[in-house]
Amino acid sequence: MTIDTVITALGEIIGVPESDLSGDTPLTPEYDITSLDVARLMIEIERIFDITVHDEVVHTFGTAGDVARYVDSLI
Repeated sequence: MTIDTVITALGEIIGVPESDLSGDTPLTPEYDITSLDVARLMIEIERIFDITVHDEVVHTFGTAGDVARYVDSLI
């Protein structure tokens, strides 16, 4: 599933076990996820799924699940 791939990538980027993350995990500094982490996640998602994530939509992603749904809409 796409969400599993997003969570795996996010966990590797922020150094948190996948078991501590979910589709509801907010992509916010309050959860120690910086804008640089989100940028790195987008680069990794583009590489994994061979897609382009446009900069203008990145700010709409509030959670890891939002990223997965966006990817699903492209593939």
